[in-house]
Amino acid sequence: VTGRRLPQPEQKKRSLLPPPRTSTKRGETTTNEISKPTSPLADQTSEFDSLFDEFSKLHFKSLRESNTKDTKASPEKQSRQGINSSVSSSHNIGDFSLSVDQEDRKEEKPTKTEEIRRETSAVPHKSEFSESFLPDQPSSEVFESVLLSKQVRTSAAAALVRGPPATRHFGGNRGGLAKSYSESNERFGVGAIAICGAEKTVVYKHGQNPPGKTYPIGASGAVISDAINGSEYLCCFLAKEKRMVVFELSEKTVVVELQMTTKLNFWRYMPPQGHGGSLIFTLITPVGGFHWMPLDESPRPVQVFKRGPDLQGKKIITYEEGGTNGLLGADVRSTVALLLASIASTGTPVEAWIMPLGRDSHALCISDDVLGAAFLRPIEAVDEQFLPLVVTAKQKGDSQVSLEILPLIEEASIGAIVIGEVLASISIDLSNADIADSPTLAMGTWPEVICCCIEHIVVVAIRRSGVVVAYRFDGNSLEMIEAYPTGHYIVDVALRLGKEGGTIEIVILKSDNNNLKDGRVVSITINL
Repeated sequence: VTGRRLPQPEQKKRSLLPPPRTSTKRGETTTNEISKPTSPLADQTSEFDSLFDEFSKLHFKSLRESNTKDTKASPEKQSRQGINSSVSSSHNIGDFSLSVDQEDRKEEKPTKTEEIRRETSAVPHKSEFSESFLPDQPSSEVFESVLLSKQVRTSAAAALVRGPPATRHFGGNRGGLAKSYSESNERFGVGAIAICGAEKTVVYKHGQNPPGKTYPIGASGAVISDAINGSEYLCCFLAKEKRMVVFELSEKTVVVELQMTTKLNFWRYMPPQGHGGSLIFTLITPVGGFHWMPLDESPRPVQVFKRGPDLQGKKIITYEEGGTNGLLGADVRSTVALLLASIASTGTPVEAWIMPLGRDSHALCISDDVLGAAFLRPIEAVDEQFLPLVVTAKQKGDSQVSLEILPLIEEASIGAIVIGEVLASISIDLSNADIADSPTLAMGTWPEVICCCIEHIVVVAIRRSGVVVAYRFDGNSLEMIEAYPTGHYIVDVALRLGKEGGTIEIVILKSDNNNLKDGRVVSITINL
């Protein structure tokens, strides 16, 4: 079956803080809308979206070499999966030729001397923001890259700014999970961006030299994992063949293939600390959320939550997981998920939902109108069981953003998770901030505010104003430690530990005001 291309509505511009929006009753549904692609990969992206819009029945099938013994899931496991399929797989079912196409990059390669390096306090001018907006003792180092178009081809740069379909550029927040593997060995947290075409895939990784690598893998969309035991895995979707394929890049092998016909609303790579150190991808469909573990003997997607009527038909904007069950090693599991969703692409409120994982429990709507939200690991949490805190950004008046931190509480008497009282709050005054034009993005301009966390640090990016603010949370209050005006629209933000101890790195992808199809990567290292 070939997916037909559906008409795509044009994206509407919105102000820095959204105007009053049409109220809608919870439970109403609409068809997910995706803005019309304008990048050089438009045909492939549209084909990817159309295919998922065409099918509604969920079906996964994995391929195994003929000489590999089939492994069946236990009846208990099959009942948890809730998928009517027969799945088995091999860890290696074939080889593919892997090479880096150096000709795909411009001859003029950026060098260290071409990097724009600035050491600055990164504080907005007093004329731009109110006095209360400024940190007391800012201290940071800022590195700004050359334009993306000077690092990769112009078409690839435009595709990088637009972003991959049905996922976030850098992958999403990780701040609500158990202690990160990156805190002991590697500096993970900023995911690579994979941009696909009919014959090749460009993987852009900040901090890599060269930052862009081209692989001869044609696909309609892809997400890439962190390095796990020295291996990186590229999960690709092939629209025409209706297959998902996972490639191991260092060994040049195909790990597993899944035959699928479904409407996919969102997908992302999940950090290994959320699932016992395993390679895992999350797939969100109209049925619910599924964990897909390609390295398992029987990598059948396991359903971790059901999508009730309140979330049916709504566009998934962001997804992340948090908390831990308190177990160790391979038995570690994240316990809750945070979804931002809305019933339409523009003009309607963005809702924040808490979804318990791996058990029968109703979803909890913590807000029916937010600008952004994220999970934050509690300060006292180490390895024991815990629920994450929730960071929310809401509109306050015409020109302020209110930031709040709230706890999640397990109510054993009713067997459900509830939201607690506000632990800390602070307001950001944007009355004198400029508004930047937004580029065309595959996921649209939502959320209006990107929230992300690491350790006890909360970072907020007000996208249209181009302002990034960092706070330290001490359990009772929020203290500003950094504020940085990028001067451009913020495409995405991610966090990771700094190279030196006692530092964190904020990585920002911003568009360029002179050419919205181009952009730069800014790295801000903050001393804690």
